[in-house]
Amino acid sequence: MGTMIQALHNENIYRFECLRRPENCGCTGCLNWKDFPESLMESLSSIAYQDLTRCQNSFVAWTEEVFNIVTTEGKNDQLSQYFKGSAYTAAFFIGLVNNAGFTAYAAGDTAAQINGTNGWAEATPYSNATRVAWVGGTASGGSIDNTASVAVFSINATLTVRGAFVATASAKNAITGKLYGEADFSVARSVVSGDSLQVSSTFTLV
Repeated sequence: MGTMIQALHNENIYRFECLRRPENCGCTGCLNWKDFPESLMESLSSIAYQDLTRCQNSFVAWTEEVFNIVTTEGKNDQLSQYFKGSAYTAAFFIGLVNNAGFTAYAAGDTAAQINGTNGWAEATPYSNATRVAWVGGTASGGSIDNTASVAVFSINATLTVRGAFVATASAKNAITGKLYGEADFSVARSVVSGDSLQVSSTFTLV
């Protein structure tokens, strides 16, 4: 009896770009951001809020491009949904990782242990109502990315961020669903209120 082994290798790249408002900027977007009633934020979509408060003079505070660690939970979910799945609808969301208390990422990390035994905790220094959706385009050449709909975090607090993760649950600090993967920064990065953190990611199978 012969054995056929099919190998799939995930090569996933994340690119982060942090746009920062100049101090005392008086553009329309910054004036809207300073005076925006907090009571109205929940009634607007993230895209509408970003359009109203986008700084016309923002500068790139930092950029980072890193590879993603695909967890065992993520690999198992990918294999189960594709090779065994029926009427499967994908939904993925990007979350941020807090540098405080960080020890390590590991292939054995799971969604159930976010803020638990994973060795890292979620960071939520942004006004978006949920983790930011990853919206992929059309797969081509063995890759798919979200560059046509980049994930944008509207930062509303000062924090040091260690990296990011992708999960199937949308709620901040959710411990349901599956944890697909994790991305570690080369160094911890600071974000401050008013920043716009843009995340694009490319998933490739080779």
